[in-house]
Amino acid sequence: MELLILADDLTGALDTGIQFVTAGASTRVVLDPHYDLRQVDPDVQVLVVDTESRHIAQEDAAALVRHIVQQAVGLAVPCIYKKTDSALRGNVGAELGAALEASGADQLHFIPAYPKTKRTTKNGTHYIDGIPVGESVFRNDPFNPVLCSRVANVLSEGSGLPMISVKKEEMAGDFPGIQIYDAETDEDILRRSRELQAKGKLFLLAGCAGFASVLSELMDLRSKPAETLELPGAFLLACGSVNPITREQVKEAVNSGRFQYFPIPPEECLVPHWFTAEEKGRGQVQAWADCLARGEKCILDTNDIPGRLTALEYAQQQGGTLEDVQRQIPAAIGEALRSLLEKNVEATLMVTGGDVLMGFMQEMGICEIEPVQELFTGTVLSYVRIQGKKQPLISKSGGFGTPDVLLRLLEKLH
Repeated sequence: MELLILADDLTGALDTGIQFVTAGASTRVVLDPHYDLRQVDPDVQVLVVDTESRHIAQEDAAALVRHIVQQAVGLAVPCIYKKTDSALRGNVGAELGAALEASGADQLHFIPAYPKTKRTTKNGTHYIDGIPVGESVFRNDPFNPVLCSRVANVLSEGSGLPMISVKKEEMAGDFPGIQIYDAETDEDILRRSRELQAKGKLFLLAGCAGFASVLSELMDLRSKPAETLELPGAFLLACGSVNPITREQVKEAVNSGRFQYFPIPPEECLVPHWFTAEEKGRGQVQAWADCLARGEKCILDTNDIPGRLTALEYAQQQGGTLEDVQRQIPAAIGEALRSLLEKNVEATLMVTGGDVLMGFMQEMGICEIEPVQELFTGTVLSYVRIQGKKQPLISKSGGFGTPDVLLRLLEKLH
């Protein structure tokens, strides 16, 4: 193993791991945060561990990261990369602080920018499409709102370690702590990465897929040609992302008339085992299977339906909480997709929203994913093995992509 990546959610693990697949590295993504690093196959050069720690308590997230980094240090892994959300959601400060403390290093080098997706950092402030992140759509994220725009302030919520913001025209120093680097273009990231490499400082790093894409070129991990998959003509998108960007993408896809659209109201997705134990739920799964058998393109959408009770309002009427919504919807979609696959449906699956993707993985008992190709920025084609068979699976990070990305995806798959 040449590189260990720790990601706090599954879509992030995939869109970062795919950067190294594209460069030709043998890469695996594992879904067990307690995975024993000594078990990794000898031919794997890049291992990505999904810690699923974005929504848990800071101290628990830090403990997970600390344990894994300590293992990596004991195995003399030459490079450790803490993948962070490109909008700075989650327990970023706690996890970076834990990684630095457990590594025994003096510095952690953090480049939060992802210029391809219009995420940039200038004078220590992080921007989304030119808007400070604390004033962007991510301020209203229902699970992990980002209220600060200055990166050091975001990190300070979970880490008491020293932090230094370094402007892009400044050189990296030797001050201890978390080094936060400005970057507004891919060239800025490449220039900083080369500087760190020349100084022998590529041991403990952090960032999103933007920094990772440059790192994949610097490390020269080529070992095999990229794999291609034969994809079925039928297509099924399970949309669990509540990000406004994804919701606009679904709206444009539905308005195109090229998709069969199945909105799933809260009284279905918040009722345990609706799609397997209730006759109406089983009938819905059969209807989806029939559409896919005809080679159609389908969308299952758990987002709130205009003019009807929201999922949270329905849950509260039933005595539930936001945490119940956050837990039950991924479980319901995972169960529905399992029931669908048990009907021997041949389709390319796509899932948006890391929690829903993880719900599917858990329901199917899948603990390892092999990324194959990045179709668009943040949209990754992988395969998983289900009863010995390769199942194509596309994941997309919620906040990425243009409004027409689903339509462009159909053309690309065709």
